[in-house]
Amino acid sequence: MSDILSQEEVDALLSAVSAGGESETAMPKEESTAAPEIEAGKTLSLYDFRRPDRVSKDQMRTLQNLHESYARQFSTTLTNFLRTFVEIELVSVDQLTYSEFVMSISNPSCIYVFKMEPLEGNAILEINPSLVFFIIDRLFGGQGKPSEQNRELTNIEQNVINRIVERSLLDLKQVWEHIGIFNPKIETYETNPQFVQIAPPGETVILISLEVRMQNASGLMSLCFPYMLLEGVLNNLSGASWMSSQITSTAETRQIVEEEISSLELPVSVVIGQTKISIRDLLQLQRGDILALDKPYTSDLLVQIDGKTKMTAVSGLIGRKKAAKITRIIEREVPGSNE
Repeated sequence: MSDILSQEEVDALLSAVSAGGESETAMPKEESTAAPEIEAGKTLSLYDFRRPDRVSKDQMRTLQNLHESYARQFSTTLTNFLRTFVEIELVSVDQLTYSEFVMSISNPSCIYVFKMEPLEGNAILEINPSLVFFIIDRLFGGQGKPSEQNRELTNIEQNVINRIVERSLLDLKQVWEHIGIFNPKIETYETNPQFVQIAPPGETVILISLEVRMQNASGLMSLCFPYMLLEGVLNNLSGASWMSSQITSTAETRQIVEEEISSLELPVSVVIGQTKISIRDLLQLQRGDILALDKPYTSDLLVQIDGKTKMTAVSGLIGRKKAAKITRIIEREVPGSNE
């Protein structure tokens, strides 16, 4: 009798079976409400509602063009300061939160907080320590060797780097003249990123990352602009405003470039003529031997600047010194003239 189920147990089993059947038949209904398949050639992009993009793609593209010009201009400035070739390349222009930017900075680091008057708020210029010590060693007369350990700068080293940063902000001012007149000014210097608070942790910032490459070292420097600082000039960052400013500032840009390169020194040489002789004849040359050149003495001489033929001239004297008088400017280099 113990194997016979009671009526209550039978009802419980029937209710369990019926509940299981409903759950199985419900599956096709859930599948029918699923999202339709994506058409061929279309892709989905993830959107984080916790971190909305507050700066449009068009404005981000303008910021990228703006700081590509800044990279070229500041590379010329550093080349003149360090007397060695410096190449600066824009790596990225990103939107992120201020807390993420702070966490990406090493401690200690070289952090300058500066204003962009008349804009409200502060921005940050951060330079990688390895790059800072290379610059310091170069300016102090060394070959440019990075420090073996990361440490804070001394007062003398800070004064030296201040000059570089002030000039970099001057270059930034000249580039930003395409969207307005600003006066960047250093506010404070810090080494610990946790002590720098220019925006709330969740505030959106624009991070401009630049890679600085030199002969014996390379490193990153970055510019951080909070959204609340850029909010007043976002309308000037549209593509149309950028193109119109590029057209009107061509003369100003040319003047800036001319001022930057006017102090550079280039080797100048005058080619009287050329000839070819065999190795045997070269070994047999004696004092007083005469070599016949490939042009008559009355022909123009070629003036070469940094190994490239740019002018013609005639020979002469100024006092007791030999000289060359420019007769013509060559628009295109003469093929084979600098062989």
